Amino acid sequence: MENEILIMHHDHLNELRKLAIGSLPNESCAILLGEKLETKNIVKYILPLNNSAQSSTAFIIDSDELFNVYKKAKLMKLNVISIFHSHPSNPFPSETDKIYMDLNPVIWIIYSTYSNSFKSFMLDSLNEFREIKIELIKD
Repeated sequence: MENEILIMHHDHLNELRKLAIGSLPNESCAILLGEKLETKNIVKYILPLNNSAQSSTAFIIDSDELFNVYKKAKLMKLNVISIFHSHPSNPFPSETDKIYMDLNPVIWIIYSTYSNSFKSFMLDSLNEFREIKIELIKD
């Protein structure tokens, strides 16, 4: 995890931004599928999901929907490489996010509808947030 990097097309970032704005006033969520090559996490596909919490300060992914995401990833021969959600505040994980980040050790992308900015994080071996670089691919 030391040198993890998230590589995605700028269209993917725009898709996530549109999802977040379109979900207001609630938080949005999605799972990103792709390839993991050593420390490179390459986004190939975004699966927008329903925030079953219907909340502006929390998100919940239904367990059946999450199961189907993992099934689809397996069929597509891809990995779940990131969990995305939006915040109405700065793009930094909450204490609740930290609990779920520990359970789901993938890169977490947070989009701030407040500052119109993205950041991504993982938990390190000391259970601290470590920011992960997002590298954009353009045509």
